[in-house]
Amino acid sequence: MNRVKFRCGYIILSILLGTHGVGIAQEKSSKMSEEARAGQRMQNKLYPQMQLPFSYNYNQKIGNDNASQQSQFALQPIIPVSLGSNLQLLLNPMLTFNRNIHYPQAVNQFQPVQLATFFAPKFAGDWYAGIGPYYQAPASSAVNGSRQTGVGFSAGAFYTPDNWVVGVAMYNSWGVGSDLSGGSASILNAQPTVSYTTNDGWTFNLSSQINYDYRARNTTNQLTLSAGQTVKILGMHWQYQIGPTYMVSAIPSSSKGWGAYLNVSTSIAD
Repeated sequence: MNRVKFRCGYIILSILLGTHGVGIAQEKSSKMSEEARAGQRMQNKLYPQMQLPFSYNYNQKIGNDNASQQSQFALQPIIPVSLGSNLQLLLNPMLTFNRNIHYPQAVNQFQPVQLATFFAPKFAGDWYAGIGPYYQAPASSAVNGSRQTGVGFSAGAFYTPDNWVVGVAMYNSWGVGSDLSGGSASILNAQPTVSYTTNDGWTFNLSSQINYDYRARNTTNQLTLSAGQTVKILGMHWQYQIGPTYMVSAIPSSSKGWGAYLNVSTSIAD
């Protein structure tokens, strides 16, 4: 009888503690505003919603003589495609335009179109992960980048408890073709990120852009520290991020030192 009483008491205590734990979780979740939730999601490259991030990067001291400057504009939307109740395909096309200035000359550079894809399960928890094929179109000329076709895979994983996004997105490309006049398409690119979003919608982010060239055997690594806010305008959430960049690892042809970063993103549906 005592054993039965003990078991009943244990079950009741467990239920009470479990209920109390749920209450704490709900209270914790409710502290984040609608804008904060939207801002956190826009930091997650694998969140299943349409996202339209547009970024501007200012880079300086480019080239062997450190005499060039660059304004880089990039549009990298996230497009989810449902493949059933438990699977989705995330499309991430990357369109990049550079305005390179070597005084007094200026050169427009349309970099090769890239497409990263992620087959990802529809997680209900804090983890998001996916993997899929990667493709890079050959550049129209050697001035615009590699004349090779790039094929490979893209992958990513993000942990997203309340307020936080911690993870990495990457792609690995192998160059196909013998035309190396614009460089090689055999590259490994990784973008680790850590971001924190306050309960009222301010987001602080530290990220890195690591690029390894297999043929040249060199690496660049640019850090970005940014901050900004998420607001709701005309029924849509908008987030801006602004801050400095710093090239930790440089090569002769890359930028050096400090730069600047600006990003404006919107989510079509939450």
